[in-house]
Amino acid sequence: MEKEFTAEISVPFRVVAPNRVDLAGGTLDIYPLYLLLDDATTVNAAISIRSIVEVRPFRRGSVRLRSENFGVSVVAADTHGILPDGKLGLIVCALRHFPAVSGLEIVVRNEAPVGSGIGASSALLVALMAAMGRVTGMRSSWEETALAAMEIEASHLKGLAGRQDHIAALRGGIQRIRFLPGRLDTHRLSPGSGPGRMLQAHGILANSGISHRSSDANWRMIRGAIDGNAAVLRKFRGIAVAARDAWEAVSAADPDALAKAVSAEWKIRRTLSEDVSPQKVEALLGNRRFRRLVSGAKLCGAGNGGMLFGILRDPADRAEAESILHATGMSVMPFRLFSGMRFEKLCS
Repeated sequence: MEKEFTAEISVPFRVVAPNRVDLAGGTLDIYPLYLLLDDATTVNAAISIRSIVEVRPFRRGSVRLRSENFGVSVVAADTHGILPDGKLGLIVCALRHFPAVSGLEIVVRNEAPVGSGIGASSALLVALMAAMGRVTGMRSSWEETALAAMEIEASHLKGLAGRQDHIAALRGGIQRIRFLPGRLDTHRLSPGSGPGRMLQAHGILANSGISHRSSDANWRMIRGAIDGNAAVLRKFRGIAVAARDAWEAVSAADPDALAKAVSAEWKIRRTLSEDVSPQKVEALLGNRRFRRLVSGAKLCGAGNGGMLFGILRDPADRAEAESILHATGMSVMPFRLFSGMRFEKLCS
């Protein structure tokens, strides 16, 4: 019989995990697509829009799980007694990855809007796994946590799930992730580095107001590659090249080269499926005034909605670019880099 824990939490704590913006190479992090390409690479940046898990003592012999975003609260005898359905389904599946625990309250929330396309649900999943690892003593390396989180997510969704979101949440900063058979090759740049300062100065982020659904879009994109469609595979190879170019550009702190790589990636991605680039986004990216200020832009993740990320030609033009975004009905979000997942004490 699996051991059951009664949590002994002397100091309440929370886990804070960043969401991410993918600069180039999104979708390539999904199994088995990266095995069908040579040198599949994803480049992303962890940002200050966060996913948060708080853990506090609760009455002995019971557990409470609460989502602040959904306004849902469930009480059960232990963490395995909560049904894995409804809006808390993914969180409950993650709790079942660990031994049953009682005597604690778990509060979860995302700062990102629903359907934002910046990996909020994956970051929340990783934060929860880190919290439960501390409670149960089942701590893992970031590689093990990222892989387990991806498989938990895929199992819950009964569909495809990528790997970049979990890695960004765990490690933070700007990352290049190469997906090789049986292993990852990663490199990280800190927010305070020259590349980090450049990206923070030139990056701009806005919520399109269109909810993004990655699973459907990703499957339509990947199905052709799995079937061996030469045209689809050629497009994904082009995205991989753009991602490698993006990494070289950001490493060199070169905003012009980075914008060129972001634009090249989006030019290919928007042809992968007819609904990748909504009309609202097409109109914005075709706006001459916006293009004069923003040299490269794309939707995050698989596209079809969510967050729009761009590179300002001149950081001094930020206010003017933001006014254009507001005029199109988009909500400007802060673009600040984040160093990675962290634990923080809570007041009792």
